[in-house]
Amino acid sequence: MPRHTRSKLTVAICLALTAAGCAGDPDRAPENQAIADVINVVFHHGKWRQIPATPENQVEAIVFEQRVVFGAETALLDRTGRQALDRLISEADPAPGSLIRLSVAGTLEGGATYDRVTLQRLESVRMALANRGYESALADDTVARVAALQDDEIGLTVTKMVAVLPDCDQPQPLEPDPPSFEAGFGCSTAYNLAVMIADPNDLARGRELDPADAERASLSILRYRIGDPKVDTVIKEDTKSQ
Repeated sequence: MPRHTRSKLTVAICLALTAAGCAGDPDRAPENQAIADVINVVFHHGKWRQIPATPENQVEAIVFEQRVVFGAETALLDRTGRQALDRLISEADPAPGSLIRLSVAGTLEGGATYDRVTLQRLESVRMALANRGYESALADDTVARVAALQDDEIGLTVTKMVAVLPDCDQPQPLEPDPPSFEAGFGCSTAYNLAVMIADPNDLARGRELDPADAERASLSILRYRIGDPKVDTVIKEDTKSQ
């Protein structure tokens, strides 16, 4: 008998035995038996297909903005202005040392300059942010600018990267729809990673490694080999089970 004929016959016998073993179980509840029948139909009549790739975590940039209003012809940051700064920090929750962008009314062209009052207002906001542990700089693009500012307002924006969690909802094997268990293959791992990661920017791109000091590493190995007393003695532990 040709080899490929024997292979087809073997597969057919195995499928028949499997179907017979799962088809009728007297100890199985009727609702569980209905689910088993659906699974058998899917396995016996379905075609092999590639498992979908593991969902990849995505990152999204969210821009928080706030406006600080100054009195007419004054650069004094009053109580209302300080509350606006604290509100922005509370909502955006930027990491210490993060950069907060500042913007004013109008656009700053290549040769344009700000008047004295505007510069004083920017300096007041900058000093208040520095006292709270944050850096600040002028906004250099339209995304980081607060739109439609008035002449007596200073805009502040914080751009924060957040992880977009993958959707791991699984359809239940309810009749008449066949169950589908491969849709979330690896999704739980991706979801847990997005929840636990400290810096979502790491999901978009990795960090650059610090320069390696090969000479220092080789000296430590040399001290270990020659028995330098400064090197801690390795403690030997008994790994045998008691």
